[in-house]
Amino acid sequence: MLYCFLGYPQCNLNAGGLQHCVEEVERLAVLEHDPAIQHSKEGVFIVHGSVGERQGMFEYRLSNQLDQLGVTWDWFPENWGFGNGVTVHKTTANRETMLVDHRTGASINDLLTSGHPIELGKLIVQQVPKRTEGWVEYERRWRPGTCPQESHIIHITWVISKHELPNFAYNRLQRIIEDPSTVLQDVDRYLEKHFSPTRRWNGEADNKERLKLLTGF
Repeated sequence: MLYCFLGYPQCNLNAGGLQHCVEEVERLAVLEHDPAIQHSKEGVFIVHGSVGERQGMFEYRLSNQLDQLGVTWDWFPENWGFGNGVTVHKTTANRETMLVDHRTGASINDLLTSGHPIELGKLIVQQVPKRTEGWVEYERRWRPGTCPQESHIIHITWVISKHELPNFAYNRLQRIIEDPSTVLQDVDRYLEKHFSPTRRWNGEADNKERLKLLTGF
């Protein structure tokens, strides 16, 4: 069964560390590790060499935090591969922008290449997002009205277990991944290799820096 949660594990466990936590330390689940068994949006496949034989669909559960954010089963495109075991996934969505004249909405690039004299001192430059074909397609993956309209990163952590988790195990796993106040049990049983602190990315600051480079202010 597939379980999806929002974010990078809050205790900074990487995929190997989360697997160690789930199977060895807290014994919350038995995960699927057979490389011949692969899960995708279309179902479970048994892989023989380069050929995959579909075995049917599988059950899945998305956490409430994902649902509240606007991430549903439709967020995952056709042929999306979930693999097996534990995966910590990152999607980076870079929103293209352009510079326009705030008063007219005309693109600065169009104004500068129009062949007509431009009085630069009278321009009020504004950076606005582009609605490119790629962005529109990405936006459709979200529940209507929930897709962030600026560049962003989304982490989704999922695990594939051999059996459905009892409520106590699911709730504990959800806290480990989504709750920053959660404390790991038996921390002495973890090694340094089990942790990978996330690097914070500030898309808004990056956009402002690019705008400064383009405009000089």
